[in-house]
Amino acid sequence: MVMTEKPPQLKASSTSSIWSHSAWPFLAIFIFALALRLIYLFEIIDHPIISILLGDAESYDAWAQEIVQKGWIGERTFYQAPFYPYFLALIYTIGARDFILVRLVQIVIGSASCVLLAAAGARFFDKKSGWVAGLLLSLYAPSLFFDLLIQKAVLAMFFMCTLLFLLSKITHLKNHRIRLGVWILIGATLACFALVRENALILVPATIIWLIIHFWKSGWRQILIKGTFLVVGLTIVFFPVTLRNYVIGGEFVLTTSQLGPNFYIGNNKEATGFYRPLIWNHSDWKFERIDAQNLAENDLGRELTPNEISDYWLAEALSDMREDPANWLRLMGKKWLMVWNSVEISDSESIYAHYRFSSLLNTLGQIFHFGVLFPLASIGICFGWRDRRQLWGVAWLWLCFAASVALFFIFARYRYPMVAPMILFAASGLTHIYQQVQSKHLKGLAGSALVALLSATVVNWPMISKAKMEAPTHFNIGYELERRDELDTAQDSYLTSVELDSSSTIAYNNLGMVAMKQKRPEEAITYFSKAVSAKPNNWDARVNLGIVLWGLGRKAEAVEQYKQVLNNEPDYNPSLDYNIACYYALAGQTRQGMEWLKKAIDHGHNNRELIQTDPDLENLRKLPEFLELLKSSQ
Repeated sequence: MVMTEKPPQLKASSTSSIWSHSAWPFLAIFIFALALRLIYLFEIIDHPIISILLGDAESYDAWAQEIVQKGWIGERTFYQAPFYPYFLALIYTIGARDFILVRLVQIVIGSASCVLLAAAGARFFDKKSGWVAGLLLSLYAPSLFFDLLIQKAVLAMFFMCTLLFLLSKITHLKNHRIRLGVWILIGATLACFALVRENALILVPATIIWLIIHFWKSGWRQILIKGTFLVVGLTIVFFPVTLRNYVIGGEFVLTTSQLGPNFYIGNNKEATGFYRPLIWNHSDWKFERIDAQNLAENDLGRELTPNEISDYWLAEALSDMREDPANWLRLMGKKWLMVWNSVEISDSESIYAHYRFSSLLNTLGQIFHFGVLFPLASIGICFGWRDRRQLWGVAWLWLCFAASVALFFIFARYRYPMVAPMILFAASGLTHIYQQVQSKHLKGLAGSALVALLSATVVNWPMISKAKMEAPTHFNIGYELERRDELDTAQDSYLTSVELDSSSTIAYNNLGMVAMKQKRPEEAITYFSKAVSAKPNNWDARVNLGIVLWGLGRKAEAVEQYKQVLNNEPDYNPSLDYNIACYYALAGQTRQGMEWLKKAIDHGHNNRELIQTDPDLENLRKLPEFLELLKSSQ
């Protein structure tokens, strides 16, 4: 670790010294953060994205509506973290199902997070560092982005900042025997955090370890008292959730039953560190729970409870890990680097797509992003090394949360809460840089600058494509616009998607669908052909290509596409077998026509009236085998 001139000693600050005498900087931070977020909102308010729900946002909204309509208890054991859907349901109940209203509420919460982080920094470091921390979170581009998404990231950051605020309050009280009620709030905050992000459960033992080490000199009695109050806070929040799960599901589920499937997705032998659904083309949230259940029950041959389903997938993942531990260790190394990479890994909605919708977000995103924040945080760690006994707890929570993200699969919104402790160190680093420059002690900056350069190189290493992160968002927007029958704007979004990722077979397929709806068959053929070229086993695209070719009278080419599908997926759709039978019947190749008609019936084509009246099959109905086929299929 680089040693520098010793910075001023950290001083414990009482609550009154932070808020009463210097309240205006915190108010200014709140107003500044609020103003930036409102500007961003007004920039995107007329864009279709403001009313489109992508991915999990759609599931949270559907869940919230179900809560409002059917009651607050619900009917099934929680599969996903429930806090955010209930948060939405509360807004829908008090106000309305208005996504602008939701965003306004989230803007206030996000701005409050900036203030809480500033107050935490003022205690852990000093007032100036705290104020800088609040401003940094206000300006951090992903913070603006996540605060306005219909996603739970805004609440995750709020609870992380609240946790840091409360811990800064506890660790800097002169009399450790008072304010035990704050430990109840810490426990409640940890529980609420875990009900937003399940991996935040790791912070419970992490905080207990911090408690033991920090208050070691106070004696075990004091540690046990504080720990008891922390557990009380945890129980106040967790007990109703666990009891509700037990009453409804008949088994103990602390929060949710999603651990097993998520761990499998992140750690199976084919895992890449990115999210991959259990079934290739089932990335829609509607499939997530039912696929995990169906696959497990089909394999074991019986109905399973939510806990049994989770245990099944956990066992599958552990089996893969034991089978090839070296591969798993390589995967973990890759995921650990992905956690710290500057690229914001997205699922349904990417910050890079929103750069196109907001000049403010784009400007901030180019200037202040993760790849800038991490080197600044490393400088802060260098300058704070002499005070590591006071600051290690912040770094401890930071690393524990990062490890919890790497243990599963990586999304930017999953790692977002760990930005809070990073910003504290970054703010301290900037403050010390200013002090060193002001006092002209430039030699003290050399070592820290080297550390920052090395960390910047690592974190900004181009291991992930921003374009491939952005492309799915434009596809998702196009898909929603297509569902609304806004075909021209849908096409524009699909085209943007394929410009960014020319290997996107589903985007080409949907461009073909739009062209079909717009009655441009030749254009549709071009797009479907590109979809097939990008992924030869995209059977949907091949079928769509065959349908267009058939409609243009190019039936021989259509039949070749149908055969490609059926040779690989015989049960894909009996209509394909039937169409091929019609083709051969019209061509006078009755033997082949009868073979394909038999396949169609065997695979489930049961429209006997059509078979008996379809003029395309006229040549087959003349054959004695035709009647025999119909009789045998009865």
